[in-house]
Amino acid sequence: MSPDDLDRIDKGILYLLQQDARKHTTTEIGEKVGVSSSTVANRINNLEERDVITGYHPIIEYEQTGMGHHLLVLATVPLTDQAEIIDELVSVPGVVSVRELLSNNRNLSIELVGKSKQDIEKSVGELDSLGVDIERMEMLKKVRQFPYNHFGKEYTTETEDG
Repeated sequence: MSPDDLDRIDKGILYLLQQDARKHTTTEIGEKVGVSSSTVANRINNLEERDVITGYHPIIEYEQTGMGHHLLVLATVPLTDQAEIIDELVSVPGVVSVRELLSNNRNLSIELVGKSKQDIEKSVGELDSLGVDIERMEMLKKVRQFPYNHFGKEYTTETEDG
């Protein structure tokens, strides 16, 4: 898909969904991008079918759930085994996200949560057994996500107050 395939309506919808996919109804989105709610629903379905939108995920404050250890792990895996290892990472307890990085070293970013130091040690052991070479681990303080403005506020009637 080329970026030219997204028109101002698609970009406005993407912006509002990134802002808060749960809060905005198709009617509200339609009002803010200037189309009907059925058009918004059709556009969202089309964006999902084209893999522009691949999911809707809540942002969780893991500490509030009893998961006191929230880490970002930078790791290296052999490029030839990367896809297979990533598929196996979903079974490691505490792994909540994996990002592939365009790099020879530190080519994975793994978000890991656990209730205790022992939980983290167990997960790290499982990562090691899968062939994940941990380069660095950092405790995450807070995760914040923001809509990418290229999909833009300017394509909506959204004001600073919402």
